[in-house]
Amino acid sequence: MGHGYEEVTLAWVRERKVNILVDTGSTYIVLPPEMAQELGTPPPPRKHSVRLADGREAEVEVGTVTVKVDGREAPATAVLLPGAEPLLGVEALEALGLKVDPTTGRLEATRSYTIRA
Repeated sequence: MGHGYEEVTLAWVRERKVNILVDTGSTYIVLPPEMAQELGTPPPPRKHSVRLADGREAEVEVGTVTVKVDGREAPATAVLLPGAEPLLGVEALEALGLKVDPTTGRLEATRSYTIRA
């Protein structure tokens, strides 16, 4: 498991730069609902059950945001959790073609491109 902070841009209708915790032990992006509203993400139609790191299960809203890091951009799933610290999980890292270097804690490329049209 790896942790570190990285400045990324999250976007939907609007963009916001965020100093986000990168956590390779987390699957999805985690955001407080207020941040998702600030980005203009549409309200999710239903809630989903997720298991949190402390073992609790919670019913949460889930949406999509665009993540931009170092010229790379990809959509990713965002779990909206009240009171949460913004967190970047491995689904977004995989979509962006990035990994955490375990010696430096910094993001590095795993491939040259992510989504090619």
